[in-house]
Amino acid sequence: MARTRSIKPGFFKNEHLAECQPLARLLFVGLWTLADADGRMEYRPLRIKAELFPYDACDIVPLLGQLAERGFVRIYTANGRQYLDIPTFPEHQRCHPSEQSNGLPACEDGQAVKNHGEQFFSTASCAFNPSTFNPSTSSPESAPSTPQRRRCSKPADPLRWSADTGWEGITDADHAEWSQAYPAADLPVELAKANQWLRVNPKKAHKSNWRRWLTTVWLSKCQDRGGTHREAARPGSAGPAPVPRERRRFWRGEAGRSMTEQEYRAFLAGNRKRAGPRDDAEPLGAILDHYQGGGDGNSNQAQVEDQDAGK
Repeated sequence: MARTRSIKPGFFKNEHLAECQPLARLLFVGLWTLADADGRMEYRPLRIKAELFPYDACDIVPLLGQLAERGFVRIYTANGRQYLDIPTFPEHQRCHPSEQSNGLPACEDGQAVKNHGEQFFSTASCAFNPSTFNPSTSSPESAPSTPQRRRCSKPADPLRWSADTGWEGITDADHAEWSQAYPAADLPVELAKANQWLRVNPKKAHKSNWRRWLTTVWLSKCQDRGGTHREAARPGSAGPAPVPRERRRFWRGEAGRSMTEQEYRAFLAGNRKRAGPRDDAEPLGAILDHYQGGGDGNSNQAQVEDQDAGK
């Protein structure tokens, strides 16, 4: 199965690779996609030709010979079968972490294969995909024979989550830092809630950075919503004190805005002064009772009692 590989700019300026035919250089790039994570594959020229040059009439064996003579590939025999090896493949290619090796035997020093009277093996190591800025990889002879292990610039974060064990790798320093950053969040409770949520939603339990998700998503939202033990204001529960009636504001249609009772009384009194006295003016208390919907019902009750007394 072909894989995705990378190519460096120095590939096109390699003097030793330039001695090969253009089709051999293209074959070299194609071999990277067929090799496993260790840079090995079975030496099957017909299959290689079918995979890389299905529409070209060419002979793969001489092209592989050009690469082998210059040390870019090695063809060897192990356990009675032939294999092809790219010597410095692990040094210059960064395979996907999930990609596994096929378990093919490695090429040992001194192994050689002769095909059609030609030596297709070179003990010199090649500069696989060399960089023009590194003189040590400018020629096959000067390149290191042993691939160097890739160095990680940053150690892996031990904090992770799994459905079997839950949260792992959370230290006391993490607790202290998160308690200071998210004071409203009860960490044990929130970790248990996050664990349960991930179990219920397994499709969303695939994170590349668990620390970032736990802090910037889960704990941050908890803090923004008022904390773990937030309580909505409802009857019988702790909540904000009710606003006194004298401080409540109601919409006053005549004024065109919301006003308290005291502000509305002052507004009506100001209007009366500007309009002047009227004999048929309605008492101020009756006006307030009218706009307040009868207040607490005392004025309406008084009107009913007056009617009964008149009868």
